[in-house]
This record gives sequence, structure tokens and C-alpha cells, in this order.
Amino acid sequence: MELSPVVDALITAFEEPKPQGREGVHPTVSGTVSLLAVLYEKARNAVEFRAEHLVRRAAIERILKRRIMINGGSNSIAENLILELLWAKYIDSSLVDDAKIADIQAIINRYLSVRHHVFDAGTKPAGISWDTLMGLASSEIEETIVSARKREALTDFFYQAIQPNITIPGADERFINIQTYIAIERAYNGADEALIVFHLLKMVEPGWFTQKNDPTPLVPSFLQNLTAVQQSLRDPLGEPLSRYIRRHTPPFLLIRDFFLEVGDKARGVMDKPEEFDTKLAELADRRYHEIGTKVRRAIVRSIIYIFLTKMLFALALEAPFDLYIAKRVSYLSLGINTVFPPILLFLVAGFISVPGADNTRRLIERIKKIIYRFDELKAENDVFAPGAPNRRPILTAVFSVFYLATFLISFGLISFILTKLQFNIASQIIFVFFVTLVSFFAYRIRAAAREYEMVERQGFLAPMVDFFFLPILRVGHVLSREIAKINIFIFLFDFILEAPLKVIFEVAEEWIRFIRIKKEEII
Repeated sequence: MELSPVVDALITAFEEPKPQGREGVHPTVSGTVSLLAVLYEKARNAVEFRAEHLVRRAAIERILKRRIMINGGSNSIAENLILELLWAKYIDSSLVDDAKIADIQAIINRYLSVRHHVFDAGTKPAGISWDTLMGLASSEIEETIVSARKREALTDFFYQAIQPNITIPGADERFINIQTYIAIERAYNGADEALIVFHLLKMVEPGWFTQKNDPTPLVPSFLQNLTAVQQSLRDPLGEPLSRYIRRHTPPFLLIRDFFLEVGDKARGVMDKPEEFDTKLAELADRRYHEIGTKVRRAIVRSIIYIFLTKMLFALALEAPFDLYIAKRVSYLSLGINTVFPPILLFLVAGFISVPGADNTRRLIERIKKIIYRFDELKAENDVFAPGAPNRRPILTAVFSVFYLATFLISFGLISFILTKLQFNIASQIIFVFFVTLVSFFAYRIRAAAREYEMVERQGFLAPMVDFFFLPILRVGHVLSREIAKINIFIFLFDFILEAPLKVIFEVAEEWIRFIRIKKEEII
């Protein structure tokens, strides 16, 4: 069966032989220290809500910042970084040896060179912070340790499928390509800003990442391209384009699952359409059954994140207000503010139904068209064209005014009910704070659970409920974005606990190694 060159390139990428195990000296760590480090990392990650596939990169960035702050330009930073990643089981020792540690140290030195020649010299470019460079360094280090070849092949396949249907009047091809890639990274890969910047820079400034000698001559060009990439991330077109891409992700998510499971056997399965159908249906059914587990895990993580990071702050505001201003403690409001938000989260996120056979049929039909008739995708009518003229401006204006009115209605109704329950102003603020934040997290959980749905299911009253619920979600979105920057627990872990704790781990690691050597001498 003849396939499109784009499809064939994807299959070939998974047929390439796996890299051979590295032959150098592999570092090893103590199981006892590793257990303690894993427990610490679980506690640390609980106070920062982050997608699971981004946790390792964030851990590399966090460790890197601390090591550079403590050790400066030491040549042992890479070795210590790998040691901590092995402790926490973010990577396996088979992935690294002494040669790869040297490669990672060279990456670190490259970014330290930028700090020395630019930041320390007082010529820091506008919009580029040290955190930006650490995000880049951590992304490059992660990809050096764990190959992203298959991820890149799947991303490129999605890009080739969707890009012909994106038209932006007045924009050049380079702008369209960059914005399309950014939207795919956000909607399909769930990448954070550091990863997107890294992958874009690899395309526009590849020489920076292959530089083995003094990187100083490349720094001006590197910073210029980095500034341009950051500006591309803030382009207002990004949000509507990401929404368009997100609508097309379900079949590509299942295609990704298929290739990651069958690997180099993909061509053989695709050559037998009936076997291909069966495998896709099996994968879809498995993903549907995993939704319940994912939802429960997300609910627990959301509750831990919201209440560990925000509850103490909220109670610190409500209790003093009750004692010193209201002159009485309202146990009713205190109890409701404590109990109602998690109950709301379970209620909103709990009633999630899994897709059915009809959705699986639609997925398989769409995937078969993508795989077997790839070139026909260019002729489809579902194109992205921003700036479409508003054919009913008066009606849109009326709806906009009505939408603004729902803010007053929604929050006015909440305030009215809380006043009847004798909530004071502080208790009302805290209640609204938690309800909006929890509602937004519940919405995100529901959206993640529907990532394989081809057609959004909607009840008869859903549009009206959504309309009045949108103000609460909007406020929750703003709060989650802004208040995430004020996280006392992250400061506590990163700047007070982590450094001395890791020193204890290092001492314990050396002690256990010393005891092991002495035992071997006796034997």
C-alpha cells in the first residue's frame, strides 16, 4: 500500500534502531538516599501544579539554579545535577556516562558564558532574564539525556498535516510557520514556554546548540533570535490558533499512542487495515478507561496544590478579621470555606462520562484518512482564517453587554447568599477566591478528560449554564495565573529546605559508598 511521503517519514523515524547503550562509566546512587530523595520530590511537586510530562525539565531547572548559585562556575555542576536526578529517579543510570556528563557541563558553561559577558557586564537585553536562559539550558540538558527524536517526528507530522489549512492574510510564510508550530507545541504537546523557546531556537539558531568552542561570537545573534522568539510567543494570534489546533488533536493523539506502542512494527500493522482498525479501537478503549484514574489523580493534585499553597494564607486573613474586627469567630463561614471547595471540585469534575463507540468510530475514520489519504487533507474546508468579518455587529454588541452583566449577576447572587448566611466581607472574599479557583481547576480537569473526543457533547441547558458560569471561570483563570507567582511553599522548599537537605543526601551517599568499599576490602 503506497503512503504519502510524510506518513512514510513518520514510520521510518520509528523504524530507526534504538541508540546503543553508552559504554562509559555509569554513575550509581544509594537506594536509601534515592528513597528519601523521591519522597522529597513528591512533596515539592505537590505545592506546584505542573503537568506530569514537564516535571523533569522543571526539576533540572530548579537544581541547576541552586547549583549555580552555590557553586558559581564550578566544573562539577553537571556531575552533581546528574546525581540529584538519579536520586529522585527522574532518569535511569543507563542514560548517562562520563562522556554525557561532560557534554552537559559544556552546555552549562555555554550559558554561564552568556551570564558573564552579558548579565554580569550590565548589558542585559530587555525582556530576557536569567530564568529564561535557565529554562533554555534545562530543556537542552533534558534532551541531551533523553532523546526527543520520536517526539519531533510526531510533531512534524502534525505540522505537515495542519499547516496547509492555516491562512493569515497579510502575513509572510515564516510568521505563519512559527505561529503554527507554537500552537502545536501548546495544544498537542502541552509544552511550557521554556520548551517552546528551546525548540524554536533550535530551528532559527542551530549553531548555538552545536557550538563546542567559545560561544562569545554567537551571543549577539543568539540574544537577538531569542528576543524574536519571545515576541512570537506573545503574539495575539496565538490563542485563537491554539484553539483551532486543539480541535484537531484527538486523532493525532491516538496516532501518537499507536506509534509509541507498536514502534518499528507500525508499517506491518498499517499494511493490514483490519488489524490497524482493531489496534486503534483497543488503544482508544484503553485511553477511555484511563480517564477515571487521570481525573482522580488530577483532583487530588489540585486539592493539595490549592489548599497547601493558598489555605494558610486565606485562613491567616479570615481568622484575624473575625477576632480583631468582627470581634467574633463565625464557625459556619470557616467550615463552609474549608469544606465547600473540595466538594465542589469533586462534583464538577466527578460527573465526567467517557466517550463511547461512536467517538471511537469517528476517530478511526479520521485516522485512516490521515494515514491512507494524507494528501487529501489540503483540500478540506476546515481552514483557520482569523479576522473574519462580523456579520451581525449589533447582535454581538448586545451579547457582549449581556456577558458583562453576567459578572454582576453571578457574583451578586453569591454575595447575596453569603450575606444571608452571615458571612463577613473577609469570609466572602475567601469564599469567592476558592470557588473561582476550584472551578477553573475543575474545568481544566474536564477538558483534559475530553482530549480524545471528536465532537463535544453538550446537554440542552449547557449553553445557558456555561454562559453564567463563564465569569467564575474567567476570574479563576486570572487568579490561578497571577497568584501562582506568590507561593510561600515553593520559597520554603527551594530556598530553605532543599539546599541543606541535598547536602545531607550527599554526605549520606558518600558514607554509604565508603562503607561499601570497606566491606569489599574485607571480602
